[in-house]
Amino acid sequence: MKDIAKKANTMYLLEKYNMKATKKFGQNFLIDLNVIQKIVACTPIDQQTCVIEIGPGIGALTEQLSYQAVHVVSYEIDTRLKAVLEESLNECLNVEIIFQDFLTVDLKQIVNHYRQQYSKICIVANLPYYITSDILEHIITSQADIDSVHVMVQKEVALKLTDASYHSPLTFMIESIGQASLDMTVSKNVFSPAPRVDSAILSIMMEKTYNPLLTQILKQAFTQKRKTIYNNLKDLFLEDTEKILNECGIDLKTRPEQLTIEDYIKLTHYL
Repeated sequence: MKDIAKKANTMYLLEKYNMKATKKFGQNFLIDLNVIQKIVACTPIDQQTCVIEIGPGIGALTEQLSYQAVHVVSYEIDTRLKAVLEESLNECLNVEIIFQDFLTVDLKQIVNHYRQQYSKICIVANLPYYITSDILEHIITSQADIDSVHVMVQKEVALKLTDASYHSPLTFMIESIGQASLDMTVSKNVFSPAPRVDSAILSIMMEKTYNPLLTQILKQAFTQKRKTIYNNLKDLFLEDTEKILNECGIDLKTRPEQLTIEDYIKLTHYL
């Protein structure tokens, strides 16, 4: 089917297969072709690119990605959509649908496989709001050789993740491997059903390989955000905590969000 994102085509597919968006999977279907084309235009996808898509839904974004990329691999958790996608994407011969929870995918292995055939690998997704952080963390910590990530998230989340004054374990993870940008906003009115808030396209340029030791340090450092870095790291470094912080030039009374990514990288050397 051509132009799946047109409202009439979307409604036809949903009605034909008696499909309803489920809260369980955080589903909201995009019903504006112009917006989807703008989303794809935000990415560096070309005929040398293999796209890994998370959650194709009924295939609206998938279709447009298939026109720009050489190959699209879409991971879908909702097996109810199998018949829908077989019809909606039947003309998109460069699309591969895999019914699997993306969070269970060995992303590094998958990317290594596709790297043998394609020079660029990008991830594109309209992410369920409730699982945005888990998916972004899964991508970043996988150490997969990905060029860039382009995901639709809550506008408020995108604003936080691109705000240099806001710090969390996830923002530090992103900063350690590249840089994030908010590329465009998307009105809640172009979805069916419409969510309560607007969305935004968040892009992450993956410039470095993630240091897996950062995860342990960051999770421990932010155990209790209101406590000092010394108190939060005591359970990890025990009686050596004060000595380690002093060697790293970190004030014991500093709170975890006041440290820099360079500080956290120094701390990984003591694990």
